[in-house]
Amino acid sequence: MINRREFIEAAAVAALPAMAGASQRNEGRTQGPRKPGACPAVLIDERYRESRSVGARLAARGAPLHALPDGDVTQVWREHLGPAWRERPVTLTGLTARPALFCLEQLVTGCGLRVVFHVEHLVHREGRTEHRLLRGADAAGLSLRDLTLAGWLWPARMAEALAAHPGKSGRVRFGPSEAALSPTLPAGTQLLTSWIIA
Repeated sequence: MINRREFIEAAAVAALPAMAGASQRNEGRTQGPRKPGACPAVLIDERYRESRSVGARLAARGAPLHALPDGDVTQVWREHLGPAWRERPVTLTGLTARPALFCLEQLVTGCGLRVVFHVEHLVHREGRTEHRLLRGADAAGLSLRDLTLAGWLWPARMAEALAAHPGKSGRVRFGPSEAALSPTLPAGTQLLTSWIIA
């Protein structure tokens, strides 16, 4: 028997291809200044339902959607992001595994972009998720308490925060990448990361 949660997730995932197609048709439009609630391009990792859920919510707001079927950014970088960023660097947001963020962070340094928002999500086998706010959460009006209270609906709260973030940071960041060092994870857990590069 399917429960309410599984039904909602299945509906969001089923709608993802249609929303992605509609948002990709809009990619050719000129992108003006980012307005509150307007979404930049979105990168998701199709392997994780949390990522698909965030992608579906942001695509419904009109964001162009790029999916990583196996977590590898190579094809999306070569075909979409690299050429676009060489012409005019634009904001990109996502919910992926940590290696995708690390690769993108290294690739965009020559474009004058950097990570302005970074939140980690440690998803346990039984469904419980631990969150860690690393950068830019205050600019999106996001707190650890928000994510904790959202429970299993945390991807919906993350989509709201990603859409609300202004896409820039007034502070200059120095030091090493926080996405570079992968921690040792407990058995049966997956580390996902929400991020914005602007």
